[in-house]
Amino acid sequence: MLYAGCLPAVPFRGFIGAAASAGFSAVSMWPLMYRRAQSREGLTPVEMRAVAAEAGVRVACFESCGDWLPLNEDGPTNNVFRVEWSRHDFFQAAMELGADTVAASDMTGGTFSHQQSVDGFAQLCADAESHGLLVALEFIGFSGIKDLATAWSIVRDSRAANARLVFDVCHFRRGGSTLEQLRDVPPHLITDIQLADGPTSAPDDLLNEAMYGRTLPGTGDFAVADLLAALDAHGVTGRIGPEIFLPEGTEAPDATAAMLIEATRQVLG
Repeated sequence: MLYAGCLPAVPFRGFIGAAASAGFSAVSMWPLMYRRAQSREGLTPVEMRAVAAEAGVRVACFESCGDWLPLNEDGPTNNVFRVEWSRHDFFQAAMELGADTVAASDMTGGTFSHQQSVDGFAQLCADAESHGLLVALEFIGFSGIKDLATAWSIVRDSRAANARLVFDVCHFRRGGSTLEQLRDVPPHLITDIQLADGPTSAPDDLLNEAMYGRTLPGTGDFAVADLLAALDAHGVTGRIGPEIFLPEGTEAPDATAAMLIEATRQVLG
């Protein structure tokens, strides 16, 4: 799977074309990409779905819904990951393009109790279930839900049948998650595995690293292949692919996608 963060500025047709030419069978989408396809390329959602189908690529997941936690006064007002879409905007777009999953994460930067998180996530899942959608919670190393154990406790306590998890290798390393935490998680609940790499020492600004400082999987110190072996041994069979922004991607999306899938295949073995 080619995650949207790899080629966020590439037009929809180019994004789908690059994914198909490299050998990816699925992609994720961001709201901005979806809206830009309509406003700049003149594509309707029906036409977008047809473009993907013709290329043999499925839009599988929409990222990332933040409309499930209340905004707190202690959170930043300039969070670049915050998306103005409501949950219903995500549901509608996902259904229009045939996606089965909406990813969710903490984009507020605020502080919440465990029960607040559970209640908000459970309601999001209930609303998504009425549309036949899964909701995959992503832990992010610089957010209030920074590690696998915290994300799993929210999914577990929500008791939602359609609740799932996103496993991002970089956030796993930077948020202090451990393989012991992984053992507590039922393997079928991890639906998406996002790959990238980086140095052992974390920079001061983890948000900036997540956006601009990731390297190709297998080129850093995150032991990506070992993590994948652990996931495989645990029985995880989710979608897998790179999530790393490369500046050259906008100018050469086909070559960038080819480089990304080659690096992915190298760490998969």
